[in-house]
Amino acid sequence: MSPSLLLRAACVFAFAFSTSLALGDEPVARCHKVNAPVGLVIRSKPGTDGKRLAVLEEGTKVTLAGKVVADDKNKVLPVVSKDAQDPEASWVQISAPKAGYVLYRVSGSSPYDYLVPCK
Repeated sequence: MSPSLLLRAACVFAFAFSTSLALGDEPVARCHKVNAPVGLVIRSKPGTDGKRLAVLEEGTKVTLAGKVVADDKNKVLPVVSKDAQDPEASWVQISAPKAGYVLYRVSGSSPYDYLVPCK
């Protein structure tokens, strides 16, 4: 592999890795609601290979899992995982209404957030 190609590959990997870390490094509201007209599946682990635990209807409130921010108990540093098959998809861990993982965001040509902060 040429040094130029190797450097490009390393830069792409570093960008993808830093992007996934940034999602979990920013405090967000613990309360989110489902923003998916067809509902949202809770899985036992991040990815479509996780066992289906339940389906949440649009508008259902969920509590994000993660480290609670010390100075604001309504915010959390979420547990976010990149999808193994789709690098443009992210999964987030939730603690309620049932513990598990839900598809949080799909980016790419048509970005879509399957969870939005409660108002």
